Amino acid sequence: MIPPADGRTKVRQAASLGVIVSIGFFALAAQTLLFRVFLTVFEGNELGIACFFSSWLLWVAAGAVLARSNHRVMRVLSDHFEFLPLLYLPAYLLQWWLISHARELAGVRSYELFPLLTMLPVTFLGNAPVSFCTGLLFTLACRWMRAADGLPVARVYIWESVGSVVGGIAVTILLAQGVAEETLFLCAAVLLTAMLAVYRLHKRCYVTAVLPVLAVAVALCSGVAGHWEQSNNRHAWQRVMSTQALRGSFATPEAKYLYGDYGDQFNVVAWETVTDTIPADAAAIVVAGPQVSLTVTETRALGKYFEGGGSGIFLLDPTLQMKEGQ
Repeated sequence: MIPPADGRTKVRQAASLGVIVSIGFFALAAQTLLFRVFLTVFEGNELGIACFFSSWLLWVAAGAVLARSNHRVMRVLSDHFEFLPLLYLPAYLLQWWLISHARELAGVRSYELFPLLTMLPVTFLGNAPVSFCTGLLFTLACRWMRAADGLPVARVYIWESVGSVVGGIAVTILLAQGVAEETLFLCAAVLLTAMLAVYRLHKRCYVTAVLPVLAVAVALCSGVAGHWEQSNNRHAWQRVMSTQALRGSFATPEAKYLYGDYGDQFNVVAWETVTDTIPADAAAIVVAGPQVSLTVTETRALGKYFEGGGSGIFLLDPTLQMKEGQ
């Protein structure tokens, strides 16, 4: 039974649980963003999806096994656990780089099907950083909470799950609204470092509390996410088109789409392939008597084409029911 706590102890417990919630939030938010990148690079390959989740769970288990050991290093880490969640930030960046460059690392071109025997080691390696940190941190968090506040493992699991649910839902909604993955990563990082700051401030460690959250907040507010997104878009475009004629991008709940010129054509690229093409010498795009509504992707692709100076003629039946916004 947990003994009654005084006011200061309750504040410390609340700050500790805030750290646990933020870990769950960041972990699932990060895996959601990385899975979206993975689906793009591997073109939604069903075998790739199986490889992703199996390697994810294997690395989580590996991290938990290591943290469960009674080695002196693990005991020291659990005693200073409030610093460890910061490992998530470089782990995410490393895993994002490994996944986004998986085809280059494996020597598989963008238009080629990823061979299974090549996919297995690439996926296993690429999924390691964040997944391993998740298993390591959760197990050490249980030891940390038990030593500090005597809280059972079940309590830690419940609050970590609450953070995971909120993180997964929030990122999914924001992705559907077109918020860039790079911006979402920095927002999740701000939340994580802010919860760590609250705990460190409670311990009156002001410098170590403020510096991480301040650094991430400055990166978010100074436009780092926008520059990072543009760099990623250029790299993704060049994997398919190998030219610099990228005009821009737009996002739908399904994927991020890049659009630009290649040769004499206007092209839309997603999932490592060209999804739509309009010849440059086309006088106008004619949509004559459509029997079904245009999809969101088709609508936005045509919109970008028209914004670039293209022309179009729509011959619509007045009784046709179009989707909202079209």
